Amino acid sequence: MKRLYSYLLILILTLFLGQPVSAQTQMTLDDCLKYGFENNPSLKAADYGVAASEENRKSVRGQFLPSLSTDYSVSPLGSMSSKGPTEDPDYLDQVTRNFSLRISQVLYAGSRIVNSYDKAKIEQEKQKADKALAELELAYRMEATFFQLMGAKQDVKVALESVKNLGEGVNSARAFFEKELISYAEVLTAEVDLANAEQQLSIATNNVNRKRVSLFALMNMPVTETVDFSGGMDFFSKEYEKKFESCWQIAVKNRPDLNSLEQQVHMSEKDADIALGSYLPTVRLNAGYYDNDRDYDKLGSSYGRAYDRDQRNRYWSAGVSASWQLFDGGQAWYTSQKSNITVNQIKEAIKETQLSIKEGIRKALFTIAEADQRALGALGAVTAAEENYKVEKHRLEAGLTTIPHLLDAQIRLTRAQGNYTQALLDYMLGRSELQFMMGENYKMIEK
Repeated sequence: MKRLYSYLLILILTLFLGQPVSAQTQMTLDDCLKYGFENNPSLKAADYGVAASEENRKSVRGQFLPSLSTDYSVSPLGSMSSKGPTEDPDYLDQVTRNFSLRISQVLYAGSRIVNSYDKAKIEQEKQKADKALAELELAYRMEATFFQLMGAKQDVKVALESVKNLGEGVNSARAFFEKELISYAEVLTAEVDLANAEQQLSIATNNVNRKRVSLFALMNMPVTETVDFSGGMDFFSKEYEKKFESCWQIAVKNRPDLNSLEQQVHMSEKDADIALGSYLPTVRLNAGYYDNDRDYDKLGSSYGRAYDRDQRNRYWSAGVSASWQLFDGGQAWYTSQKSNITVNQIKEAIKETQLSIKEGIRKALFTIAEADQRALGALGAVTAAEENYKVEKHRLEAGLTTIPHLLDAQIRLTRAQGNYTQALLDYMLGRSELQFMMGENYKMIEK
């Protein structure tokens, strides 16, 4: 028998040591946010948008500089037939080479170039605001998912404890039934309560898995069991702005979507100026160098004497030119009117966004205050429920109470723990929503 136990011990140690041990990586909410900000595709796309707007600004800036162009052509000309009194039917056989170098500088274009450049700079600011909005939205989604995951993990912990205690209650009920101290109905009641607790445990476990998958997706990280998420309920500092007007002033200053809409207003105003600028003249300074070379196949002759007919002309020219489009069927006018209407449309969108932010701030403040008070009450209920369960357990062991009373005490304890977890979760979600409404992402949060 001792030898058998020795073999079993060796087998267990071999199996245990042979299993690969993968170290768990702990990730807090701050770690998740940093990883997500570096790897999330939406933020990378926003970075590309900012980079593209910078290249567009540089492209428009080139309109301030002169344009330089050159041409070169070679044109052979051959005579096929000749009629008439000409003495030299081969007169047309020649090769013409033309070279030109031209430079042109716009001196005035109705402020269209200036307005186009200003619009490009405004567009760049808009892209930066859109990137900031993408960061803010990502931080809010990751925070909410992380807090929900922490709440789900706490629900699993509570459910495991409930299953354990109710399992012990079922065993006690069966033991009492065998001694004919309780009825079989009480055993069935205990088994039903245990089955319900197991169902809640299964639901909580599934919720943990779903939230983990969502968090991995937001971070753009491969799903792995080697990462364990922990912490988060102490992510925010205790102090925060609790007055609506103060929160609203912070939102006006920080919300990137309001900034983006304001930039769109300025862009549309520039579009209107660009359109009306087409009714003004365009003045250019032009200069050029030209080289014309004609090479005839044969020498010319006159009165029996041959002479070289080849000719090469080189010259330059410079001057100022002005062009003015006097009528375009109203295209520029209607384009400017369209841009002005777009300005009014965007301003209404700004008002709608402001109303949404104000509503969100008020709701978040109400949620935080209510959840804070509820958490204090729920914490007291948890303490009382834990003490009640211990008392009922001791009373059962002493034969002073019954199995249903112990089961009821466990159910009340589970309910109190669940209420406390939900209150904490609602508080953290409210704080995260308030930060989002005020336009403060995790980089601005005072730890």
